[in-house]
Amino acid sequence: MSVRRYYLDSYTHQFSSRIREVASVEGRAAAILEETYFYPTSGGQPHDTGWLGPARVTEVVVREADGAVLHFLDTAIPAEPAPARIDWPRRFDHMQQHTGQHILSQAFERVAVAPTIGFHLGADRVSIDLACSSISDGQLAEAESLANDIVSRNTPVRAWFPDAAELGALALRKQPEVAGPVRVVAIGDFDRSACGGTHVAAAGEVGSIAILRSERLKRGMRVEFLCGGRARADYARKHAIVRELSASLSCAPAELGSSVARLQESLQQSRRELAVHQERALDAEAADRLHRAELREGIRIVRAAWTERPMEQLKGLALRCTEQPGVIVLLGIAGARSQLLFGRSEQLTLDLKPAFEQALAALGGGRGGGARLLQGAAGPADLATLEAVLGSAEAGLRGTA
Repeated sequence: MSVRRYYLDSYTHQFSSRIREVASVEGRAAAILEETYFYPTSGGQPHDTGWLGPARVTEVVVREADGAVLHFLDTAIPAEPAPARIDWPRRFDHMQQHTGQHILSQAFERVAVAPTIGFHLGADRVSIDLACSSISDGQLAEAESLANDIVSRNTPVRAWFPDAAELGALALRKQPEVAGPVRVVAIGDFDRSACGGTHVAAAGEVGSIAILRSERLKRGMRVEFLCGGRARADYARKHAIVRELSASLSCAPAELGSSVARLQESLQQSRRELAVHQERALDAEAADRLHRAELREGIRIVRAAWTERPMEQLKGLALRCTEQPGVIVLLGIAGARSQLLFGRSEQLTLDLKPAFEQALAALGGGRGGGARLLQGAAGPADLATLEAVLGSAEAGLRGTA
């Protein structure tokens, strides 16, 4: 079993250790050190990365068989003493996020009586899952304020292995479910929790804690947050967005909400006016196409094809035309995925399905269907090909009418 030095010292990130064993695990080079400061993936915290001699440490895990810490490497190295260096920015970021999580979890215990039942530290987001059915915006704000108060007080953080008597006297936020020695992380008198992760020495090093959002889960509520450098970077990104929006809208940051509301209302009004114009345009187009369609044996066939047009407009045109008695529409859109829309007036009994399926087959096959309006899509077709297919369909229908 490797001696895990990170338990009592999270700050050492350069050291030298004898390599006890080198191995190949499923084709990956790995090394086991006599003692290590590299943290293996555990308890919701990701592993450290870094360097061991000339090799890059890409992953660190605990071998279940004997508890040894496996350092996976990008290249094999000899079993001799080697300098080790942990990726410190990554390690310190994890320390900030993990200690911040302990503080925030205790804050939610006090503000909302919501115990933490899950923790995830990802590359971009950090989250805790709370055992509660809901949490209000007010409780989120209160928990964030309480957590940042602990940070601003620079409350000391201690990690140690108490003996059985001391452990029994400690009021831990969550009872450990492990056998053997239990490591406790205490943040002053504010929080005590069993934890094997890496932590800062004082809460002030967390920097700040910013709650981003919350969402409901089947088992409770998830709260996403950021600490320290991540929180500062998130603030900088959002401040840049606010600055750009304020400049483009010619308003102060405090006026952004009202300015955006006015823009939304203006956009909705423009959409309403556009919809009215589009409806009138479709009315006029339907009247024009019906006027130009030849009346033969009591039936008018409106045939048209486009290279680009929304299918919803074709439906609107088809419905307007077939509101009149004795009308058939044969419409299509050319392109990488050709589309067809055939329709008829309500009182016509002519079955359009055979002509519709033949047209789909002529366009490379496709799927579609319907009752009075039949819609479907087929293979690629240019405008000339599509117009020829619609012309054949019209000729066939004229022959059966």
